[in-house]
Amino acid sequence: MISTIPFEIPAELLGRVASGELVRYGTILKDSVTGQIVRHVQETGVAQSVLSNLAPGPFGPISMVADLVNTGASIYTGVKIDQVKAMMETLQLLQVATLGVSLAGVGVSVAGFYYMHKRFNSLERRMDHLGETIQAGFESLGHRDLRKQLHLTKSLLQRAQQAHALSDYRPEYSEVAAGLADQAAYFEGEIAIIVKTSGPIDLEEFWQLVQMLMICNSVRIDCRIRTNELRHALAVSEAVSSEYNNLFTHLTPLSFGPAADQGLAAVRVLRDASDAAASKPYLIDYLRTQRINGGDYIEAIDQEKTNPYLLLRTSN
Repeated sequence: MISTIPFEIPAELLGRVASGELVRYGTILKDSVTGQIVRHVQETGVAQSVLSNLAPGPFGPISMVADLVNTGASIYTGVKIDQVKAMMETLQLLQVATLGVSLAGVGVSVAGFYYMHKRFNSLERRMDHLGETIQAGFESLGHRDLRKQLHLTKSLLQRAQQAHALSDYRPEYSEVAAGLADQAAYFEGEIAIIVKTSGPIDLEEFWQLVQMLMICNSVRIDCRIRTNELRHALAVSEAVSSEYNNLFTHLTPLSFGPAADQGLAAVRVLRDASDAAASKPYLIDYLRTQRINGGDYIEAIDQEKTNPYLLLRTSN
């Protein structure tokens, strides 16, 4: 049951993080001496509500969260200013700001389907603008294929968002997850081509494709967890971790040309996203071994209205 999931609020442990007793690696908190996993970090419905209103440029998440607080949370439905401030403080202390904005996600799911759909629409508009600046030869061939893949992905996200209304949602979530696996393979292939070409990587094009890949992977894992297919979710998350490692670990700030500050920011985000992907299987396996129903877990974090982040306490 939801009430039995051993959640804690981050404030209870942030002092231990600040002192260095606990350190974050990806989506987990570890004892700095023993290396033992002591907590899993998970964003909640409140965090998702705030993140859904961010429209970031590449690699500027911390300043954007600060801008949210300065602007005031009244423009965001159901989100109070003290919740936004608490979120910013947690983001900064745990240094997880890049994860929510980069779509890597904190915990098993980056956010609800509504949030993912909004972020997809923002990325789609930026893809359109990017396509308009590319030469006509690409526009007639490569961009046309990209548009097709974007439409397919959008359709799958819409199906994921509406699946809960079905009397039996499991088959729909399974079909969506399978479809998003194909979409992820497409975006992974496009990214692999870009990173293997000689010369500096076009950061704008690269980043849009990376975020599309992360959307597909985040939602497909989410679908498997919602249907409590935790063994399969674990296998997928392990494959995603390997995929990100192969794509991103060899990149350096110089891979993106002479703009060293942008290249450094890109590498930092990619490494944090890779760490998150590498640690996500630990959480999924913990849910499985502790017999915590995946659907109940997702519902609990979606329904949380007070704390933007929760910590899942592990067994000693």
